[in-house]
Amino acid sequence: MSYHFSMGAINKYTNKYEYPKIANKIYKYKCPCCEKDVIFKNGKIKQPHFAHYKTDNPCYYYDKPSETQIHKDAKLLMKSLLDNKKCISIEITCDYCQEIHCKMVNYNETTKSVIEYKFYYNNSNRSADVALIEKDDIKYIFEICYKNKTKEENRPEPWVEINAEELINNINSGEMIDEKGNIRIKCMRDYKCVKCFEYEENEYMKQMLYYEKIKQEKSERERKEEERKRQEEEMKWRESFKQKEEERKRQEDLERIRQQCKCGIMIINICKCYIPKYKLNKLSNNFFCINCDKWKCRCSNC
Repeated sequence: MSYHFSMGAINKYTNKYEYPKIANKIYKYKCPCCEKDVIFKNGKIKQPHFAHYKTDNPCYYYDKPSETQIHKDAKLLMKSLLDNKKCISIEITCDYCQEIHCKMVNYNETTKSVIEYKFYYNNSNRSADVALIEKDDIKYIFEICYKNKTKEENRPEPWVEINAEELINNINSGEMIDEKGNIRIKCMRDYKCVKCFEYEENEYMKQMLYYEKIKQEKSERERKEEERKRQEEEMKWRESFKQKEEERKRQEDLERIRQQCKCGIMIINICKCYIPKYKLNKLSNNFFCINCDKWKCRCSNC
C-alpha cells in the first residue's frame, strides 16, 4: 500500500525548497534526500505532487517516506513558509477550558528562519527544529513532531509543536489556508491558557492558605494542650509540694510535742478536745477522753 505524502522538492534554479502547492512546471526540481531529478505533476484529478523518474535504484522519498524523511520535509516546509513571510496564525487549544487561542507570527526585515538552531537553555545545549530568530535572539521556536513530542521544560517561550504529517498534507491540500491566503497551523502542545493557569494558581493559593490555617489551628490546639498539661503538672507539683510541706510541718509538730512530752504516752493520740472528758484507765493508769478516745498526756497540766 502506498503512502500519500505531499513531499516537497528543491528548485534547481533557486536551490530552495518548494512544496507542491507553490511549485511550477517551468522549473526543474531534485529530491531533498537522494538529490536525483524529480518530476512535478499537476493534473486535474490528483493534487499537485512530486515523483521520481523510474530507475533501477529507486528512492522512496515520495512513495514510502521514512519517519526521518517526513520529519525533514516538514522542517523544510516550515522554513519555506517562514522565509516567504506567510501570514501564519498558530491555533492552540487549552487542555482545561478547551478554548482556542490564536497567536500571530510576526516578521520584520531582520528576522530569518534556521533549521536545527542551536541554543542553551535550562542548563543544557538544545536544538530547535526550526527557529525564527532576530539578531541571534529567538523570536519563535517551531518543533516538528511525527511521533515523539517535545518535553515542555526543554523549550523557552514562545514555542509551538506541529504535527509533521498534518503540516505537509494540509498545507498542500489547502485545508490550512483560508480564502485570503492566511495559514492556520494547529499547535499540539499540552497547553494551559493564562486564565486557567491563574485560576489554578488561585485555587492552589486557596488550598495552601487552607492548609496553613489548619496547620495553625492544629498548632494552637497542640499549644493549648501542652499548656493544659503544663498547668496540670504544675498543679500536681504544687499539690505534692503542699502535701510534703504539711507533712513536714506535722512531723515538726510531732517532734516538738515529743520533745516536750516526758511521759511518753502515745503522743500521736493526744486529746485535743476543747472540753475534754477524761476517764481513768485502771489497767494503764492513764486518762483517756471519752469524747474522742484519745489519751491525756501525763505531762499536761490540764
